[in-house]
This record gives sequence, C-alpha cells and structure tokens, in this order.
Amino acid sequence: MSFKSTKIVNVKSAKEFNELLKFCKENRHYSPSDYYSLSQDLPSMYYQIEEKLIKIQLKFSTRAGGYKIYEFHLDGSEERDHTTGMKAFNLLQRMSGKAIIDLRGNSEWYDKDKEEWKLATISGLIWFNPKFNNQRFENCYGYDKNSSYSSAMLGPIPDTSVEPRRNGLVEKGEIGFREMAYGKTDETYLYAVFEKGKYAEWIFPAIESPFKDFVNKYYNAKRDAKDKNERQYYKDILNYSVGYIRRKNPFIHSCILSRARYSIESLIDKDTLYCNTDSIISKVERKDIEENLGNEVGQFKIEHNESFAYNDSGYQWGFSVPSIRGKSKQWFKNKYPNGFDILKDDLPYTEANKYYYDRKKMRICVNTIDTSS
Repeated sequence: MSFKSTKIVNVKSAKEFNELLKFCKENRHYSPSDYYSLSQDLPSMYYQIEEKLIKIQLKFSTRAGGYKIYEFHLDGSEERDHTTGMKAFNLLQRMSGKAIIDLRGNSEWYDKDKEEWKLATISGLIWFNPKFNNQRFENCYGYDKNSSYSSAMLGPIPDTSVEPRRNGLVEKGEIGFREMAYGKTDETYLYAVFEKGKYAEWIFPAIESPFKDFVNKYYNAKRDAKDKNERQYYKDILNYSVGYIRRKNPFIHSCILSRARYSIESLIDKDTLYCNTDSIISKVERKDIEENLGNEVGQFKIEHNESFAYNDSGYQWGFSVPSIRGKSKQWFKNKYPNGFDILKDDLPYTEANKYYYDRKKMRICVNTIDTSS
C-alpha cells in the first residue's frame, strides 16, 4: 500500500473529524510515522496522525472504504477539490505521449543516494524593487498573465531522448542550458538558452511542443469554469504538472520556467514595484502591456488598480488579505477581522487557527483567537 496513490478526503466539520478520531482511538493502534512502513503489512490495525501548520491528517483503513487520508483544515478555510502533482503529471504524460523522459538514471545529473538533482534546478521568479520597500503607493496597476507556465509550454522543448552536445554555441533548431545567474536575481539556476550563437553547457535538438492538447484542454476548462472552486481545480492541474516535471526532467522544467521568467523580466522598467512568474505590478499604467489584454492563454488582464504596499515578508493590495509565503490567508481573516496593514501589523501564526488538536483528548477543539491587535 502506498500513500502516493491514496485518496485524500476533505472533512468539512470538526464534529465529523472527531468521530473519525474516536473510531481510531477505539478500534486501531497508533503508528508513529517512523514506524509506518511496518504497519503497511497490516494497515487495517493501525492509524497515523500528521499535524501541519494549517491542517491535520488522519490516515487509516476500513474494510468497506479501504485506505484513505482524511484531512481537516485547522485554519477554518474552505475546502476545495483536491488534486496532486502526481495526478496532474499523469494527465500530462497521457496527453503528450509520455513526452517527459525520466532522467534520474543519469548519475552525472542525479544523486540517487540523496534523491536530488546535482543541477541547480530553476524556480519561479519573485522580484521586488528594493527602492520602494516598506512603502504604499496609490493607483497602482496589477497585470496578470493568463497561465504563464502553460503559455511557456506551447513553445518548442528540448528533445531529451538523445544525448546533448556539450559546451558549445546554440544553433538554429536547438535549445541549450547553462547553470548561471541571470536577470534580476543573484541565484544560480539551470537556465535555458534560446538564442542562436549563445554559449551553453548542454545543447539538445528543439522539437515542437507535445503539450499543446493538454494546455488547450485544461486552460479552456479553467477559463470556462462555472465557479471559483472549479477554476482553481483546473488551474492546479496546469501548474502542478509543471512543478512535478522537475522531479523527472530538469531540462524540460527549465525550458518552461526560463521562458516564463524571460517573458516577465523583459517588461520590468523603472516604475515596476514587483513581479513574479505570471504578473507585474507598476506604479503607472502600462500601455505596452495593455496592447495584449485578453482571455487567451499568454495574454494579460488587469487584476488590480488600487493602492499597493510591500515589505520583506510579502505584498498587499489595498488593505485586503496580503500575499505572504508560508502564511495562511485565513489567518489574517481570523486574527484581523477589521483589516490588516502589512506595513504596521504583526504577522499571524498558528495562534490564528480557528481550531487546534488536543493530543491528550484526541479531539479537534475550537481555538480562542485574540483579535485585539
């Protein structure tokens, strides 16, 4: 039995989750995570609990329902349809003729013992203009690129089924790769080299994208979704699939992310406050970007036109819930019901969860949240 193929069940009420906890307490033996591999031989006898910052998972098997992971959100946020990187990747593979070649067998690039790439695999772009840190500006414009990663998947990709050329200049019909620092960030990553005549460490033939059917199907489903929950589900399929490619093939992953990063970085000017892989925020209106507004993949839309502030922790439009990595958006709603100011207020943590898990009682309990800040 494997967690990887196990169904995750979102439990919407504390009462329902407590009933599941009670069942396990009375009918199963607790299995610490360190010993879980032993309990897989007799999964119907054991349960496991995993506590995270904003959710708790209860894992056990029943004769009728089989093995499942039951998940409850401690922060009180709404549940939504669930997908995983593996599920999204499998959809991509089926619709692309298994175009992602697994390169983990190459010891030059992959450390099997550590189960990690020796290459400096690339991540998404995040950049703040340091000149404007800890300030709030009025009448800013937020331009969001429709499915930036998906748009980047439509261009040519490297044919990684063949051995690359080494340490040369990229020629027409090829895509190269080089570990280097580039653009607005100092980190060294494995970047793609698309320009003819530029040096690269690894050079592959370029082939037409095999991902077009996948992108078109799920982008159209996202665009035409009937509600926010459904839209997020299809968005997750598109984005999670790209994230999972990194586990199998760093060159195809780099090709997609490099193309998306280059596209946004080319738009940065003196009035740019912030940008990431799929959006750019400006102190002034950008007529050049507005020439490409629309609903199709790769086009832009104006998501915001209001005040904007950021600091080292994250950013905020107006006084709405901010975007801060590692922080649940629900925490801000719970702790600051009258509004949060990123430039003045303290950041919330798990004390802002709506519920907490009482280990002694083995129950989910309602948390008392201090909202006097």
